[in-house]
Amino acid sequence: MPGTTKRLREERLEGIGVCKGVAIGSAFLVDDPRGRIVRVFLHQEEVEAEVARFHQALEIAQHQLQDVRQRLLDVLGEEHARILDAHQLLLQDSSFIRQIEQFIQARRANAEWAVRDVTNKTLEVYATISDGYLRERSSDITDVTNRLIKILSGTNPRDLRDLGREAIIVADDLLPSVTAELDTDKVLGFVTNTGGLTSHTSIIARSLGIPAVVGLRQITSRVRTGETVIIDGSTGTVIVRPTPETLRFYTEQRERDRLQLLRDIEERELPSVTADGVRITLRANIELLEETESLHRYNAEGIGLFRSEFLYTQAAAGLPTEDEQFEVYKLLAETSGAAETVIRTFDLGGDKLRLEGFAPEPNPALGLRAIRLSLKLEEVFKTQLRAILRAAVYGRIKIVLPLISNLDELRSAKKILAEAQRELRENKIPHKQEIEIGVMVEVPAAIVLADPLAREADFFSLGTNDLIQYLLAVDRVNESVSRLYEPLHPAVLLAVKFVADAALKARIPLTVCGEMASNPAQVVILLGLGIHDFSMTPGAIPQVKRVIRAVDLTQAREIAAHALTLTTPAEVNHYVQTEIARRWAHFLTATTTFA
Repeated sequence: MPGTTKRLREERLEGIGVCKGVAIGSAFLVDDPRGRIVRVFLHQEEVEAEVARFHQALEIAQHQLQDVRQRLLDVLGEEHARILDAHQLLLQDSSFIRQIEQFIQARRANAEWAVRDVTNKTLEVYATISDGYLRERSSDITDVTNRLIKILSGTNPRDLRDLGREAIIVADDLLPSVTAELDTDKVLGFVTNTGGLTSHTSIIARSLGIPAVVGLRQITSRVRTGETVIIDGSTGTVIVRPTPETLRFYTEQRERDRLQLLRDIEERELPSVTADGVRITLRANIELLEETESLHRYNAEGIGLFRSEFLYTQAAAGLPTEDEQFEVYKLLAETSGAAETVIRTFDLGGDKLRLEGFAPEPNPALGLRAIRLSLKLEEVFKTQLRAILRAAVYGRIKIVLPLISNLDELRSAKKILAEAQRELRENKIPHKQEIEIGVMVEVPAAIVLADPLAREADFFSLGTNDLIQYLLAVDRVNESVSRLYEPLHPAVLLAVKFVADAALKARIPLTVCGEMASNPAQVVILLGLGIHDFSMTPGAIPQVKRVIRAVDLTQAREIAAHALTLTTPAEVNHYVQTEIARRWAHFLTATTTFA
């Protein structure tokens, strides 16, 4: 039959790889976590009993989450266990509880339906948020409400802690608490229809080292339980019903990855020094406390960029307090030890902070965000600065300001910083008397003004992600134009050189903290342009270090100098790839990629 033939054919799907590695195994389809519920109309005399049933479900859910949190704590430690704290806080949130109570009372509806309706309205608000990271926080709300509905409806989903054999989990979504309960001895990997790179589920997957691909959209309708599935977490590729040739290729790739992991462990303590003896600094970009463990795993030299936005997006109610921020920054400082921690002040728009008077903007990337919003919300900004100053007593903390486009913004921020120091001093609160304040160079105006900015800033952080987008007028997540996003575009290289020269002239440090720092070929060019400090996704450190140890800096300068004479992105890419292969390919492993 035609349908049978189609089911047996190899099929490839592309999603978002959230944890590197190859997994090969039998599929295990998970039930829809949302469950199926119906609307029940209550008699008036039944309403109060239904409210009481809802409160009983809240209590049961709290106990269940405490058990899950303990299991996560035992396996991954306190930082990862904190992921479930937001879930427990939601179950205690008076506004959330009151809305559901009022729905039951006003509509005379069963509790399951009330929970679903209130949740759906909340999720509709999250769906309008343009920032992908914030949208993915809706998974925490979904996780909690699904748990409540299952308790109320008596649904018993499949227990993933007791898999009978090794399997690859296939689901519409794997919510954080479910991911925390996975039997890592049996779960080879997981794939989901939904999800993104920064969701809590993805973070847990990376921490557990489980190959995973999310955002596949149709995977649950393309595979059946028992069918063979291959996950390539590095590329985001999922293969269903692979041919023998495909299976052989990925089996060999899995073995290569295993050997490479062993090599990474062996090379972990090797210094990051070029072939001709120049010391290069490799730091880590992080945005969640759960990721601090990766500093030690990859031997990062501190935190080159901490994106503080998550503190504002995860706050249980309103904005995070000064003490709440202080505890986080203090932990970062202590974790980094003698190395530096660079904290970027919050880079959000007013609509994403859910503040009154800030409506969504038609073009938030060019709107009231980052330093512009900080200067408008001076007390919010000052609260963050006070927390940072207090935490700086416990380690080497620096402050970097996002989206700076003129000197007035830098000077205004310094003025507010001085006021924060004065307030702490008057209240006799221990704090750092002197702290370095730097500028994120990520808009064209900051490039043009690099010389005067360098004279007043303590350091530069080159944010290549936004820099490339603003410079080339390309939205890299827009499929229609993403092909035009070219890190090795001649204009980008000239801009980087201009900024590097300005930093050198002013004798201030310069760190590249965008994705260019994670790409080996682009790192070779950046080295040649005079940059010796990189901050990147922690998992990229071993490969970048390997490239640095193979590269002769004098030759890297030659390559960069010639690349600056070329006039098209295609010419630059072809030249760089060719030169790297000609000069250093024999020093590098087959798993080192330069794409």
